[in-house]
Amino acid sequence: MKRLTLLLVFSYFLTGCGSDTKLDDNTTKTKPAEINNPLDVAKGRALFLQHCATCHGSDAKGKTGPNIVGITSEDIAEELAGNSAMVYLQSVVLQEDQNVISIYLKELKKVDGDTDKFSIQKAALGRRLFFDHNLSLTKTISCASCHNLLHAFIDARYETNPVNGALSVGDDGSALGGRNAPTIAYAKFTPDFFTVDNDTFIGGQFWDGRAKNLKEQAKGPFLDHAEMMMPDSQSVVARVSQNNTYQALFQNLYGTDIFDDTDKAYDAIADAIAKFEKTTEVSPFDSKYDRSKLPYYHIEHYEMTQQEKLGYKLFFSDETHCRKCHTTSSQTESSIETFTNFKYENIGVPKNLAALLQRDGNTNHIDLGLGGRADINKRKHYGKMKIPTLRNIAVTSPYMSNGVFKELKTVIKYFDYMAGNGHTINPETKSAWQEAEINATINHTILKTLKPLDDEKIEALEHFLKLLTDKRYEDLL
Repeated sequence: MKRLTLLLVFSYFLTGCGSDTKLDDNTTKTKPAEINNPLDVAKGRALFLQHCATCHGSDAKGKTGPNIVGITSEDIAEELAGNSAMVYLQSVVLQEDQNVISIYLKELKKVDGDTDKFSIQKAALGRRLFFDHNLSLTKTISCASCHNLLHAFIDARYETNPVNGALSVGDDGSALGGRNAPTIAYAKFTPDFFTVDNDTFIGGQFWDGRAKNLKEQAKGPFLDHAEMMMPDSQSVVARVSQNNTYQALFQNLYGTDIFDDTDKAYDAIADAIAKFEKTTEVSPFDSKYDRSKLPYYHIEHYEMTQQEKLGYKLFFSDETHCRKCHTTSSQTESSIETFTNFKYENIGVPKNLAALLQRDGNTNHIDLGLGGRADINKRKHYGKMKIPTLRNIAVTSPYMSNGVFKELKTVIKYFDYMAGNGHTINPETKSAWQEAEINATINHTILKTLKPLDDEKIEALEHFLKLLTDKRYEDLL
């Protein structure tokens, strides 16, 4: 009992549960007790891969072998002491190691182990809502309009889009959103928005993390004046309740009185959509990269080409430092890697003048990003945007939060330029790169450590990034 108490106390302080995190000089925000520090999750993942994955996670999804998702540190200690096949690990895996491994395993359960007995049915309902044009003001667009399932969940309406997909067109056929529509693929792995050390922001949805989680994100587009344009949540609930099939499904899954309270009904609509977004249909982990992690004798094993192997080596090397921002743990590679650390950075992205001109003509507009949020409002965070996943990156152009770059190779050359290594000409405009939208907060600390990349290495990196494309989108490459 004494040992259990010590472990629980250690877990409490390690994860920072119950502590207040300060957002600015006069505002505090309580860190949700149920959220684990992603740094601990990353450490737990690394230790899991080092000590446990041989038997409990040898396939591309990290789930082969006996399922230990959600197992506690006490369970781990018991197995190490009593299982003859594992006793040898007792002196290797310390108590603190056991604890952070359990944090990682609990996080996996939170993502994949939804205990709601109606989750499958709710996800199916959410899928119907996701594709329903009736939930926009003039019934012309749905969630899927900006997040096309057949195109890696981005806005693929290029032919009718005046800015080639950099910004999305709203329900009225003319209004343009403020930022490029990010993919929702693998978004379920993003932790709820919170802070570490009072000043490092992690997680959340949208480019500035203003929606705490997927459910809160799903509530936003319905009411956005440049998106689905519904006047209020009551109008959305009314559209849903007027559909007899929806009405029956919601009453069966969320309670017969669900439509008696607008707030509860709107919350249920968002919950159903979020549950769909958490399904394997949205996050399949079946890219060539994932298949390359399968045993060589597996029928779906993929063997990288020499060029892809070079790109793979470069990505995880100190030469490019890609992994510092685009892996959950920069110290080790995970077989279920989401290719983002969920943090926020300013890398000096220039304005998309063409998009600004088309939207409202105001080319003086500056996107303050994370720092521009009313609840943060700090100059030191101006221009910072959430680091996106690189999964499906080769088929989700245009790039950056404003869609300023069209080609993946351009992005790689841009990083080389920002590191001071050459490539001073934007290959898309055939002229010098435009000045950064916000200079003061650019993370030069990382950018200046990047080594020069010649054409061969740029090609190799691009080919490796193509490996991160889900199987069903490979024909889009």
